[in-house]
Amino acid sequence: LVYSATSQITRWASCGRKRRREEEGPAHSIMLTYEIKHDISQRINGIVKHLCTIGNSVQRVLQLEISRPTATSNESQNICRNARLTTSVPIECKVYGRDAERDKIIELLINGGSSELNVLPVVGIGGVGKTTLARYVYRDERITNHFDLQMWVCVSTNFNEVRLTLEILEHVCKDRQEYEKISNFNVLQEILLKNIRNKRFLLVLDDVWEDKNISGWIKLLAPLKNNQVNGCMVLATTRTKSVAKMIGTVDEVRLSGLDEKEFWLFFKACAFGNENYEGHPSLQSIGKQIAKALKGCPLAARSVGALLNTNVSDKHWRIVRDKWKSFQEDSDDILPILKLSYDYLPVHLQRCFSHCSLFPEDYPFDGEQLVHAWISQDFVQCEDRTVRLEETGQEYLDRLVDLGFFQMVNSHYVMHDLMHELAGKVSLNECATIHGLKPEAIRPSVRHLSIITTAFDKDNGGNFPNERFEKILQKVRPLQKLRTLMLFGRSSINLLGSLRDLCKEAKCLRFLRIFVTGADISSINRLLNPCHLRYLEYVCVVTTTMSLFPQALTRFYHLQVLNVGISGNLAVPTDMHKLVNLRHLISHEKVHHAIACVGNMTSLQKLRFKVQNVGSFEIRQLQSMNELVLLEISQLQIVKTKEEACGARLLDKEYLEKLSLSWEDSSMSLEPVMAEDVLEGLQPHSNLKTLEITGYSGAIPPTWLSSTFSVTS
Repeated sequence: LVYSATSQITRWASCGRKRRREEEGPAHSIMLTYEIKHDISQRINGIVKHLCTIGNSVQRVLQLEISRPTATSNESQNICRNARLTTSVPIECKVYGRDAERDKIIELLINGGSSELNVLPVVGIGGVGKTTLARYVYRDERITNHFDLQMWVCVSTNFNEVRLTLEILEHVCKDRQEYEKISNFNVLQEILLKNIRNKRFLLVLDDVWEDKNISGWIKLLAPLKNNQVNGCMVLATTRTKSVAKMIGTVDEVRLSGLDEKEFWLFFKACAFGNENYEGHPSLQSIGKQIAKALKGCPLAARSVGALLNTNVSDKHWRIVRDKWKSFQEDSDDILPILKLSYDYLPVHLQRCFSHCSLFPEDYPFDGEQLVHAWISQDFVQCEDRTVRLEETGQEYLDRLVDLGFFQMVNSHYVMHDLMHELAGKVSLNECATIHGLKPEAIRPSVRHLSIITTAFDKDNGGNFPNERFEKILQKVRPLQKLRTLMLFGRSSINLLGSLRDLCKEAKCLRFLRIFVTGADISSINRLLNPCHLRYLEYVCVVTTTMSLFPQALTRFYHLQVLNVGISGNLAVPTDMHKLVNLRHLISHEKVHHAIACVGNMTSLQKLRFKVQNVGSFEIRQLQSMNELVLLEISQLQIVKTKEEACGARLLDKEYLEKLSLSWEDSSMSLEPVMAEDVLEGLQPHSNLKTLEITGYSGAIPPTWLSSTFSVTS
């Protein structure tokens, strides 16, 4: 019902925006036709009646059940606002209680090598720390000194020889062009063999599940067995003994939970923020009872410890402790423990987390793009109009990291496979994933759909079999209510035919992500209804020299994010400036440079602006773009006076954090005094953090540079 209500509001707003553009008047002055008003009124009345019926039922239930199984509203709010015990040293910097296991594995890897390729399995239940231990070994100096080449591949549940070979090649080939356009498995294996020959290597295969396809394993490992060097090793982590039995050539290393002493230190680090914390005797006592129930499982400690850390009070900790009564003492399943932490999340964080089940397991999330996706679905709310939604969304993500639902790995965010499994379970009624051509049961309540395709799903000609795919799509009903469609994996142009009918019916679609070969951006014209779309990631790989943006794209008035990849061969339509709600344009800088009258796009937050001697490209276009966070201005030699430069009104842009100013064409360089005047007129807001100036011919810096600034670089 909430989805239905928001769809009607969006439809109403779309009518207003459309007529405003047609009649060049303010939205509030536009009179909607009687037919439109009557239709919207009828729909909203129906929704309200349905909500009242449900509300009465809920009220009766609440009268019978005073206590809730999850946190109270006050406790839920405390998760975000209570003071937290913190430490300056990240918990992840230290690995607890695994030195003996690390040393044992390193000895086996270094001394256990022979002329044959050996596979050493590490077996343990989910969340016990197999990946952490493997990473601990992988980064050890003894390993890096012993092996000529190290490779790390996450196998997960999707065992695919082509995909895995490609990921191995990423470690061994300096030039991706050597293999990235090749889908023939035999050719890929020949490239792999050529690049590893005469090198002693360690390959880590993390999170292995496949225990039946022995022929697939033999084919995958074939080139690794023929590199003619002694001492090459494979380290495989898995939850199942059957995998270890099938691929292992040496005795497995069985990983159990941490011993009681080490686990208590780790638990204190998670719950109190300091492994040496000795305060709160009553909390220490409750904490030890909880820690004992977790059976040495690090992932459970991280999740529950973070939950306890949100509210350091006896009452909260006792509530969490008492939840263990519903868990079986002899169960190794930690999902109920993780589910408890999920239940205590505020609703807005639950929605953000569960939505991530649509992404493939072990997917490396770009934090900025993930926040944009949440915003496009209205998951991010902020009552303070002075705070950007992106800032609030980043706070959501940081909070989920603090609570153990995400982890930072280098510059990306990742979900533990058990967290991904949890996200799938709690979003079962709203989110679904189709894995290639595998038949999936799609519930009628599903609103968000992802499709994961790989080279394994294509025929011998490299094409996606449309007929089989269409049969799967026919099971997705009702399409009219679908709000998200994400395709992972490179798709061919043939796939667009299958998607066309789906997208025509999916009139409430807000989010579309697709990566397609053999098509250009103009093909999007045949796919989408512009009414609701907020997020469009449509990256095309084409051989043509120039691809045309469809003019129809300028009618996507609600669009907030447009990602068209990094190709510079895109011709921009003249009405691109009508996308007034666009917050993020992810594209080559040439696309930014080509937007006429870009000053109308006042919601944009990043812009690479090229000053030109044309009215629709003058620097005064920037005057009302006060949402900008990053701004690059080039060809400033075209600006002649301080007054002209002041027309950009950079001083008004309080959110601007990074500013780049560039004078480029030396043949048009201004006189030093003129350049000084122009730079003086480009005074930014004092909130600016980073300033970059290139090609400036002036002799003195601007007076504002000595003012009170927070510039750090």
